[in-house]
Amino acid sequence: MTAKERTEKMRVAAINDLSGFGKCSLIADISVLSSMGIEVCPVPTAVLTSQTGFPSYHIHDTTDMVEYSIRDWKERNETFDGILTGFMPGEKVIDDVQSFARAFRTEKTIFLVDPVMGDNGDRYSNYSDEMLIKMKELVAMADIITPNLTELCLLADEDPQSVIKEFKEKRDTQLIIKLASKIKSSDSQSTVVTGVSLDENIISNIIVFQHGSHVIKSSHNGLSYSGTGDLFAASLMGNILKGKDILEAVRTTAEFINRSVEATSSTDRNYGVDYEQILAEGPGGKRFL
Repeated sequence: MTAKERTEKMRVAAINDLSGFGKCSLIADISVLSSMGIEVCPVPTAVLTSQTGFPSYHIHDTTDMVEYSIRDWKERNETFDGILTGFMPGEKVIDDVQSFARAFRTEKTIFLVDPVMGDNGDRYSNYSDEMLIKMKELVAMADIITPNLTELCLLADEDPQSVIKEFKEKRDTQLIIKLASKIKSSDSQSTVVTGVSLDENIISNIIVFQHGSHVIKSSHNGLSYSGTGDLFAASLMGNILKGKDILEAVRTTAEFINRSVEATSSTDRNYGVDYEQILAEGPGGKRFL
């Protein structure tokens, strides 16, 4: 009998980096999902003194932890209701994460991939063409993917700068819906394109799913912050596991992000948003229950 069978608690394997500052990655995954009563089993892909937006940081590679986790957890017949992935520091770890998904995924497991590759029209400095090819393979395996607009363009083999320029000129969400439909690997897969700015005061999350597409709008202060993509993915995973459909899960998650931004006093994006204040409202916060 596994630990999960003994406790009957929902459990998520979170494969992501751990950063000392920035309120992102595993810090976001663990705190948000734990607040919802969901057990989190972290698999660190790297440990950083601070997230990479800071002027200086030190990174320690821990990608071998994915292999070790597969070996040790399979020996104990552990199971997961969800698998959530984020930052990948190199090619090999993407292969290992695919192996992890094949080892632990069942018909009931929710597999959510946040394809962390870039932002604002640019790839992150560590992202090679080979990594992009492997990320496309990983994304094809997922039930849900949560790219930002830059990452969507990379997955769709489109130039992010050109697409972003065209979207700013036209503000036509059909352009994004078309790209999101292009990268879907199956009818059942859902793509949520996060943080799409419609104007200075409105930000949207654009969903392409089995039954069509939908745009969910939120107010926006015009600033961007570290970790909001990680918070979004964790909250979305939790809400799906709690039984909400994709539209309601995105709607609730967007409200959580919006309220977290409103609670934030610092304008230095590197330190992230003060989402802890929202979680403190109750077990999981009103937005989740």
